[in-house]
Amino acid sequence: MSYIKCFEELVNKPESAAEVIHCLKKHGENVMYSNERKRLVLGREMYDDTYSDYMKRITEILGIDSRERYNEVDKKFNLTMY
Repeated sequence: MSYIKCFEELVNKPESAAEVIHCLKKHGENVMYSNERKRLVLGREMYDDTYSDYMKRITEILGIDSRERYNEVDKKFNLTMY
């Protein structure tokens, strides 16, 4: 399974968005909060923004609008997984 399949199960629930992030990380993708873009980004967005709309949607579903809020959501859903 490719990381692309992770996005297929996304629904408008925070738990679903968190599961997509967990799936992405299990497939070796880097997911982080970007202060510049004010949202979650995939590391690969530096050279390929194909999935940026999904990351924008995940950010909105999780209610992340700042690094502080990202840290709160990370603690709740263990987004970093480590």
